[in-house]
Amino acid sequence: MLSISCGGAAPGEPLLGSADIQSLADLGDSFEIVRSTRLLPFTRDAVLQLGVITLLPVAPLVLTMIPLEELMTRLLQILL
Repeated sequence: MLSISCGGAAPGEPLLGSADIQSLADLGDSFEIVRSTRLLPFTRDAVLQLGVITLLPVAPLVLTMIPLEELMTRLLQILL
């Protein structure tokens, strides 16, 4: 007869492990990790930070080409 072992478990041992409390805690930790996994590997805050850091060196150049008052007016029109 062919015996198949799952990850080193004995042939008669259940797949979920032993009935002790540590096995249940390990299973709960695994569930929490899967539950906290996101669809995308980055957050909205990380994207905003990257955008600000990328555009920050360009700000002096933009201010030499467009006056600050006109730039603020355009930004307010876009936001409102």
